[in-house]
Amino acid sequence: MAIKRILTSAAITVALVLVAAAASASSFRVTLDTSSLSGAQTLAFALTNFNAASNGVALEDVSFDGGSAIAGSEDCTFGGTFSGLGCSGDLASGVTLEDLDPTAAFFTQQFNPGLSLSFVLTATNSFGGGVPDQFAMALCDGGLTTCYSDDASGALLLLDFSGGNLSVSSFVTFGASLQDLDAPVVTPVVDTTAVPEPATVLLVGCGVATALVRRRMARRRRS
Repeated sequence: MAIKRILTSAAITVALVLVAAAASASSFRVTLDTSSLSGAQTLAFALTNFNAASNGVALEDVSFDGGSAIAGSEDCTFGGTFSGLGCSGDLASGVTLEDLDPTAAFFTQQFNPGLSLSFVLTATNSFGGGVPDQFAMALCDGGLTTCYSDDASGALLLLDFSGGNLSVSSFVTFGASLQDLDAPVVTPVVDTTAVPEPATVLLVGCGVATALVRRRMARRRRS
């Protein structure tokens, strides 16, 4: 009975770890050189809802390298264009976007630029078929009359949620020649607390269970 309890406990532990692994998201640091900018600017994030899949993006650890966010200028409605559903937070505490609105979750906030702008982006990657949901980052002037990008979309960074594992190559980035802005740099965030791959978890779980059983049997022989 003791051996059975050990094996059962090990199996439950492995199952819980596998569930946690399936629900994990990917994190990346996005960095943009803003040393060429002066005066109030507007940072914009959008999560467009194109299909039935549920996706979410968290934007945290925002740094302006000598600049600062302009408190009270945050807006989840783009001047009343969007409902604001699925958008919360600000650049100081972090921004969360979820595809709860049928069209898009949208966030803007003004900031005073420093040498660079950086933040950690954590996202899921679910795909419901058809056109994938899309995340976009744009940098515009203070009045939102001009967004800086060499791409017709006006975005400096695009990310399609087409399923599978996200990687640096999942991001499409653009510069802005007129504003002397290079394209954002995307690097993976190494999570030291990340859950191991399922196969690794199974091997470790089986090894732990075997070791526990052997130790129990050795104790019985000695007694």
